[in-house]
Amino acid sequence: MVKRIALIGLSGSGKSSIAPLVADLLGWRIVDTDRLVEERFGLPIAEIFARYGESVFRAAEREALLQASLAEHVVIATGGGIVLDDRNWIPLRTETALVHLRARIETLVDRLHRQSERELQPTVRPLLAGDTAAKLQELWQRRRALFEQADVVIDTDDEAPQEIAQRIVEAVRELEDRGSVPFRALLGAAGRSELYVASGILTRIGELVRRRWPKARRAFLVSDEQVARYWGASARTSLTAADFDVVATAIPPGEHSKSLVTVTSLLDWMLAAGIERSDVVVALGGGVVGDVAGFAASIVLRGVALVQVPTNLLAMVDASVGGKTGVDHPLGKNLIGSFYQPHLVLADPVVLATLPAEERRSGWAEVVKHAMIECTATETKEPRLLNMLAKRPYDAWWQDADSLARLIRQNIHIKASVVARDERESGLRRILNYGHTLGHAIEATSGYRLRHGEAIAVGMRAVARIAHRLDSCRADLVPLQDELLDQAGLPRAVDLPLADVLERLRYDKKAEGGSLTWILPLAPGHVEVRRDVPMSVIEDICRALLRTESRIVSGRGAGGDR
Repeated sequence: MVKRIALIGLSGSGKSSIAPLVADLLGWRIVDTDRLVEERFGLPIAEIFARYGESVFRAAEREALLQASLAEHVVIATGGGIVLDDRNWIPLRTETALVHLRARIETLVDRLHRQSERELQPTVRPLLAGDTAAKLQELWQRRRALFEQADVVIDTDDEAPQEIAQRIVEAVRELEDRGSVPFRALLGAAGRSELYVASGILTRIGELVRRRWPKARRAFLVSDEQVARYWGASARTSLTAADFDVVATAIPPGEHSKSLVTVTSLLDWMLAAGIERSDVVVALGGGVVGDVAGFAASIVLRGVALVQVPTNLLAMVDASVGGKTGVDHPLGKNLIGSFYQPHLVLADPVVLATLPAEERRSGWAEVVKHAMIECTATETKEPRLLNMLAKRPYDAWWQDADSLARLIRQNIHIKASVVARDERESGLRRILNYGHTLGHAIEATSGYRLRHGEAIAVGMRAVARIAHRLDSCRADLVPLQDELLDQAGLPRAVDLPLADVLERLRYDKKAEGGSLTWILPLAPGHVEVRRDVPMSVIEDICRALLRTESRIVSGRGAGGDR
């Protein structure tokens, strides 16, 4: 959903004059970031620059944009240099349609001089001192690549302002209908990550990748053999239509491909094809493809652009977002890897129609995980996701694409809220490992015969029972979580040797000072980090959950086939 429209462009392109017309057509409000800054200082922009310098102005401009972005149904007229600060792109790319107003240099010069002549108390604008055309040309060359990342480009030279405003409204409505505006953005060490969830977006991969990287030449498309048969042609066609030279490969499906051997083979393939730093890696698949392709993208040539296109539920709600990439090791899961934010995440619920029932169940475990940690993750009081899950049974989610898209967005919002505050898991991000301490040990002990979500479901059942045993949560929280997992037919227990699972726990990557890190529930949506869980309690709970007779293969909500 588009909640804001932001106008960007060089000075004189018409942002301040067009914004009120767009707002009138939509019945929205207008916010002008330059006016907000002027009101704050009680001075015109040129005087702020002269007295305090550009750095002070840019900081005030950033605060003005953040203030404007708190509102909904607003048209934001921005300053010409607002695109220069990476931090500004987060509000500009969150439920905001970005419109670039463009004009010829001679048009800009004429408008700026006429505007100066109309001012009752003209101020000396540095841009108008000397060769204005040359200065504007220099600004255009410096900012062009940034302006070209806008959702819409409108030339303002020869049309009436009212006609331009109408074109903007029509273009934004089309963007909204197509789901072509990101609903969330993150800023990480690898750059900006834009997150999209929309039905049919798979067919628009090329359009969105080209918008982000206007000058990119090649796309390295990585998938697995199974996903490639279903969706590889659509992705390749879309990228080719956007004028990308597509180089594609497919790895064997399954957790066993999540290895250094696979990453090395991808690196060999990329380097042999002559990959350049301006090229883009597109990971089309589930969590394994996202991990190995993302890891390869993070280290080849010290990092190239990365697009995650998740094709199963687990990858959409969890694995594709947040920048964790990596591979397994014989001693444990995900022990080798890197933090590398994908620059685009494009999630298309339509592709889930071909997902086998067992893969749906596996992904559902991460949905329940997010529901159990939501309030702590987002600093809110009400567990919105838990309430959503309580109102609709498991099977019903797969019958309604719009509801499924909302569910995926809410899950991504929860994870993104954590990653935005702790990208490299130094604190808060640890809560995303709810159920994973024991779950990873179970998964590795099974030789990865158990799917990730199946193992994590048992891990979540364990931590709820540990919390209850330690009097950290009420007894009714355990059946509440069990019911959500049971609806999807996720295991209640598994048949694995207790000693082997406990041995695997020793290699958990979240351990500190020899103590295991446990994320325990306190109340619906609220969790805490604990490192003082007695080993005797862990062993007792594990002993009850590692029993053949308690395992279920499917439950009431397990339906759905390829």
